[in-house]
Amino acid sequence: MENSVLNEIPINVFIILAETLEGWKNLNSEEGKDVLMKHYAWGANLKANGKLILAGPTDFDLTSTGKINPIGHTTGLIMLNVQTREDAEELAFKDPFHTNGFRRNLVHSMKITMTDELIYRTLEKQIK
Repeated sequence: MENSVLNEIPINVFIILAETLEGWKNLNSEEGKDVLMKHYAWGANLKANGKLILAGPTDFDLTSTGKINPIGHTTGLIMLNVQTREDAEELAFKDPFHTNGFRRNLVHSMKITMTDELIYRTLEKQIK
């Protein structure tokens, strides 16, 4: 019996969950802006090399309005198209937010088994 809910073939990726640390600096400060720009350059390099699937802040609505303190929370998610956990960790640990003690990047493997059909076809082309 065919299951029409699941993807034809699972897609294996790695997820970086970024936990904000005590060393977090306000991104409006000079140091915060500098590290943010380096973080964006790091992400742009991943994207240019076909290793970035998606990335962005999490709970931005809560942290940006001061409803929660970001310290101790996961405040970023990055999905990578790489072959091994070691590859993912090598990239994750080079993120300027990680190297400057703003956040700790934790790498997790993920098997994408259900997606919207358009997203599945797009990922299927990108991840080979």
